[in-house]
Formats: sequence, C-alpha cells, structure tokens
Amino acid sequence: MALEIDGLAVLCAIAEAPEAFPAIRSDVTKAAHALVTKQLKAKTLDLAGLRAVREALGPQPLALIVDGLKDAEVKALVTRLDKHHPDLKDGPAVAHRRHLMALAAALDPVAPPAAKPKPAKAPKAKPAAKAAPRIAPEPNKEPAKEPTEEPTEESARQPVAPASVAAVPDPAPAKARPPAGQAAPADALASAAMAARPPRRPRQQE
Repeated sequence: MALEIDGLAVLCAIAEAPEAFPAIRSDVTKAAHALVTKQLKAKTLDLAGLRAVREALGPQPLALIVDGLKDAEVKALVTRLDKHHPDLKDGPAVAHRRHLMALAAALDPVAPPAAKPKPAKAPKAKPAAKAAPRIAPEPNKEPAKEPTEEPTEESARQPVAPASVAAVPDPAPAKARPPAGQAAPADALASAAMAARPPRRPRQQE
C-alpha cells in the first residue's frame, strides 16, 4: 500500500527550488490557478477566508486569478459576501470584480437595513353601552268603560217602569169635604181666622 505524500510540502519544495523542476513550470502555474479558483468557489468561503487568501498570495496574484473567473462566478461570489449592497445585482462585471477586491482588502460589506418599527396598536375602544330604547308615548286612550251587568233572566222578566212615571211622586190623598149642612171642623175655622188677621208690623228699634 502506497503512502500518501504531503502535497503542501512538495509544493513548497518546488516553489523553493523551481530550477530543479524546469519541465513542470507551466503545469505548476495551471495547478496553482486551479487550486486558488477552487478555493474561491467554495461555498464555505466567507469574508475572513477571502482576506486570508489575499494575505497569503498578495493582492496582485489574487487579482489575476479573479480576472480569470467567469462573470457569473464573480457575481455569485461578491453578492454572497455583500448581500445587502444595492448596486451589485444590476451592476456590470467590472464593478463586481472591483468590489470583490475591495472586500478582500479592507472594505466592510453594507450593513443590513434596520428593521422598521412596528406601529403600536391602539387599544381597542370598548363598545359604548347601548342606550335604552325610548318608548314612544301612547296615544290618548279612551277611558275604560265600566262593565255593565248583563241582565239576568229574572230582571229581564220584571217590567221596567218608565222614567217619567217613576220620577213623579204620588199625589197626596185629597181630604174629603164635609157634606153640606155640617159645620166645618175646628182646623178649618182656625186656619180661616189666621188668614183674616192682618200681618204684624216689625218693631222699630229705638
């Protein structure tokens, strides 16, 4: 079973003594470009990782590798690292590369917009108590009639005297006159004497 070699150590040795590997000079360049490109395309790359790559390679080699990337690849990378920049989505490819190199240097991404404060909900007003319905005044009613007694069979049978007859009192019985030739009673003589006397005059006060 073959043992795996330390690739980083081999690459460091090649870089320290390039004259020992003259036949692979062009392959080393292609390999270096492919390795750095793969690192920049990694989904786990964040802003700190980009700046670490720039610190290790230097600004010029990184700029050359970024220029070799496709426009869509640069746009995807820069919009992922600076999500809230207003001009990146519709900007040209040159602006995307320039902004990516600025982020790798020291530029901070655009901060997310502050959340809009939610308007405070006004307390719900309690429904007003319903007013008691006004009772319309009733029209003048006729006075209740007293119940009349219904005539019974006995009262219906009894004859009712007419009002004129019932109202007139019975005449007093006429006194019988004495027959002719007999003296009038004493009562008649007394009344005749009283009628013959003149009326008394009232006394004048002295």
